[in-house]
Amino acid sequence: MSAQASARAVLGRGMRAAQAPEAGHRAAKNFFVEVCRCLPWVLKNYHLEELTSVEQLRRNVASMFRKYSDVSSPEVIDLLVYKGREELEMILMQHKQRHHLITQYIHNPAKDRVAKPATMSPFLEAFYKSN
Repeated sequence: MSAQASARAVLGRGMRAAQAPEAGHRAAKNFFVEVCRCLPWVLKNYHLEELTSVEQLRRNVASMFRKYSDVSSPEVIDLLVYKGREELEMILMQHKQRHHLITQYIHNPAKDRVAKPATMSPFLEAFYKSN
């Protein structure tokens, strides 16, 4: 199955959550399951095996879903699922490059960022004052 056909197969199963509050959570869970089913293909196709495993990638995606666990409005859930489907479509149709996936889903830029020291060394203070 081609990437475009598999993307259409996954993305064609959209569900509107705005009918009932519990349907919104069900739609989000179903979308999460669909994303998890696509992860092995994504790992293989983007050659990410040397950087992460399917389990670790699944954990990273689950933490992104948990970030919005307090959302209860069906309209907002619809919007989030829609945006997630767009993102998944871009990945499955290979519109994103490998480094996009690495920075967005494998490495957490907030954790990887080097902390700036609170105080400067005497040399740097003198250097900045001289200019």
